[in-house]
Amino acid sequence: MDCSLLYISQKLATPDEITDIVEISRARNAVLDVTGALVALQHWFAQILEGSGGSIDTLMTSISRDRRHRDVQILVYEDIKERQFPDWTLAYNGSAHFVDGLIEVLAVRTGATLVPYHLHRLIQGIAEFTRRLH
Repeated sequence: MDCSLLYISQKLATPDEITDIVEISRARNAVLDVTGALVALQHWFAQILEGSGGSIDTLMTSISRDRRHRDVQILVYEDIKERQFPDWTLAYNGSAHFVDGLIEVLAVRTGATLVPYHLHRLIQGIAEFTRRLH
């Protein structure tokens, strides 16, 4: 069964480094059979990864060690019946400002009780962002 993981992290990457992240991630995700979407805001990354638990764990180990990310926070990690992003090894199209406020809310609530509504809205926002890429 596939899993879905949503994380946020503080973005320390330059625009050129983000281009590298996207290119390398698309190739690596294809090999690992991982799909998902990445949103890069002014101060934050938000990403949804979908695939086997082992593949997602491998990627998260790499992301957690990557100097371009700080304070990686896993917000959702759950089994799924169907992928939301089956056609995208990594959907990316720059920033999506409509999710920025949601990430700020979730970032300050980590460690406290996360509000399911905000998590759901962030996932919906990222999904909407990828639909705009088609």
